[in-house]
Amino acid sequence: MKNIRMAVSRLNDKKVPALALVLVAVVGAVAGVLGASISISTSANYKGEAGTIHQNSGVFTITDTGLTVVNNANATNGSGSSFTIPASAFIVNNVLVQGDWVDTVTFVDSSPSTTTGTYQATLSFYQHTGSSASGTLIKTVTGGTWTVATTSSGTVSFEVDLGAGPFTAPITAYITVT
Repeated sequence: MKNIRMAVSRLNDKKVPALALVLVAVVGAVAGVLGASISISTSANYKGEAGTIHQNSGVFTITDTGLTVVNNANATNGSGSSFTIPASAFIVNNVLVQGDWVDTVTFVDSSPSTTTGTYQATLSFYQHTGSSASGTLIKTVTGGTWTVATTSSGTVSFEVDLGAGPFTAPITAYITVT
């Protein structure tokens, strides 16, 4: 018993009391358990669009990737360019101003061997909700003539600069391919 009393009295004489060491150990253990039990779930990416309405000839599968901000300006307006869709990816855009909102719409030919011909895409963006073009028009861009050949297996990404805004969500895209 004398040895235990001597050990306890020596701990009290130390600069860091034993109770403080025990408290730090307990807090560290609790923090470790909490840190190990926290899980991060994938967050939904809301891009400010209510939906996309496609009036499609059945030739293209259309995907609207939503709104992003222009990182690199591009002063060339190639939206009205006429071209044959290549076997690789192809990007078409109107003039892109750094810091503006841009919407990228991707067109993939569903079956180039049976859908050869010429097509033209018109993309209109409205600020509203609903199913008709009765909202406030933000931008309409009409593409040039796109020719689909039997070797046209690539995608066409159409980047449309919508301006600096400000916009109030939702924005609806109307896409017509004729």
